[in-house]
Amino acid sequence: MKLLMRIHRYLSCVAAPAMIFFAISGGWQAFRLQENAKDGSYHAPKILEKLSHVHKAERLVATAAPWFRAAQVALAAIFLVTAIVGLIMAFKLTKPVWLAWAAVLTGVVLPVVLALASMK
Repeated sequence: MKLLMRIHRYLSCVAAPAMIFFAISGGWQAFRLQENAKDGSYHAPKILEKLSHVHKAERLVATAAPWFRAAQVALAAIFLVTAIVGLIMAFKLTKPVWLAWAAVLTGVVLPVVLALASMK
């Protein structure tokens, strides 16, 4: 268990800055704050426009795009491993274990319900 906790700790430290950035930038992108309004009523701050470009590697300089894609894949792998290790730790350390199951079930069901509720 100590090894799993150590792996989780260090991978989390690697992934946390990216997770924070993607959470914040995803928030402004949900409201399209990085895009100018077509009617001219809103002008996006340049910083939001620039920071939003990193979500799409095809908008990067050609020499940077492959490195960026490689970093995306590495970060995705770190996210995956960290999540799996975190789940293992949760099920081994949480008493009663049904609380861990309830949290995981909530994490699965809630996004599905919200997605279905938002469809026309």
